[in-house]
Amino acid sequence: MNPKEFIIRRGITDNYPRKLILEQNQIKFDSKDLKNDSFITFQKDEIAEYNFGVKFMRYKFVFGREYVISIRSNDNQIIKINFKTYFGRKKDEYNKLCNEILDSLWDLYFGEIASTYIQKHELGEEIQIGEVTLTKDGLTILSTASLKSKNEFIPWKKVRTRSYTTYFAIYSKDDAVNINRGYSYLNDWNTNVLHSVIKTLLKRKEIEND
Repeated sequence: MNPKEFIIRRGITDNYPRKLILEQNQIKFDSKDLKNDSFITFQKDEIAEYNFGVKFMRYKFVFGREYVISIRSNDNQIIKINFKTYFGRKKDEYNKLCNEILDSLWDLYFGEIASTYIQKHELGEEIQIGEVTLTKDGLTILSTASLKSKNEFIPWKKVRTRSYTTYFAIYSKDDAVNINRGYSYLNDWNTNVLHSVIKTLLKRKEIEND
């Protein structure tokens, strides 16, 4: 896949054109503050997690939105890519920009990370994606349905998921009210990877999902 290059302008107060370069073997982002002429660079094997979404800016009504994409390395360094639009100006352009970046991140890095998790699972290994543990017998979530959070194990044949615009949920077919957990694409790490892995595993196990 050919390298992808994007220009990021953060907003009215920071209109400096910053380069985001996505290459087969690395990510480079110009996060300089004009005093430090340097790129943050993650090698492909350093890339661990990401999250993304839109934060709405409100004062009695919505007057703007901030697109946020964060990428975290194995040693907890973070590349934060963000840009803002106000009063609908450039909304379509920024929607397109955000989606193109996310598609490229998946094609170059995170799709492969998801595939690696699936391969490990099929070899019988226990894997951890965010706060979810997946084993050959089922998965464990930290359920927050009750007043006290607790770990809940769900056998694969009882695992169900549901997709929403900003998050997706995992729950037990037998007790969806008390055994469930939602994962935000914006606030939780690797939710998109988790969703892809579970969706693929359920399909391969021929488990009917909602």
